[in-house]
Amino acid sequence: MKSKTTALILSVLVGGLGVDRFYLGYTGIGVLKLLTAGCFGILYIIDIVNIATGKLLPADGMHYEEDTKVTPAQMQPTFSPYDELEKISKLYKAGVLTDDEFAKAKSDCLAKM
Repeated sequence: MKSKTTALILSVLVGGLGVDRFYLGYTGIGVLKLLTAGCFGILYIIDIVNIATGKLLPADGMHYEEDTKVTPAQMQPTFSPYDELEKISKLYKAGVLTDDEFAKAKSDCLAKM
């Protein structure tokens, strides 16, 4: 897996020499950038923007390494049925749920156990 951060750093520092394209697996365009100084600076700037926005992916079609990692913010908290039952009970005691709503929510929660 290729790193988006590494590709972006290579593109900014030595992108005019095509090192970023060689890293991503695009050998032909890497040689073109090497021989034309980043296509006279135009492709150099375009590659920086495309890598930063995620539009230029590695040649093997895989996503960048950072895109596949799960961050703590993306993780869903896992609640056990016991935690859910306790939450329903607190809502019922606070008067948020009616008797019928509490009975239905309780039966749904107990069915999960």
